[in-house]
Amino acid sequence: MNTTDKIKKSWWVLFPFTFIFPGVGFIYIGMKFDNKKWILEGITYEVPWFFYLLSSSIYPSHVMLVYYVWILLLAAFIALVRSIMVAIKLVDVYEMGETPKVASSSSTSSIAKAREDSKIGACCVCIIFIFIIFAFVAIL
Repeated sequence: MNTTDKIKKSWWVLFPFTFIFPGVGFIYIGMKFDNKKWILEGITYEVPWFFYLLSSSIYPSHVMLVYYVWILLLAAFIALVRSIMVAIKLVDVYEMGETPKVASSSSTSSIAKAREDSKIGACCVCIIFIFIIFAFVAIL
């Protein structure tokens, strides 16, 4: 696979740079690969925007802006780091797709299960960290 094809298949990594849609890339790639964990992670990165829009209708925007700018920046930064990590792993998957390996179905399924289980930790840590920040802002 050449570099142009890798870039074409990783266009979804640009969404965290938009600052407004940091989780849309994860939702897209999760739907493309039928990975519910990536869809959940993408929704998690969009949660701060949902709470900002909900609370901005109740409180004046200049009051909420002070608290939510940091949370929104943090969510976009975490989404950017995670999307780069996932894109690097997907490049390996794309390259393996070009050169199929001969293996039994049981070993292939156990490798896929091990890869899926290793992704759970990073997703859960991001979700917990974002909700701790929400709790901290709610106390203020």
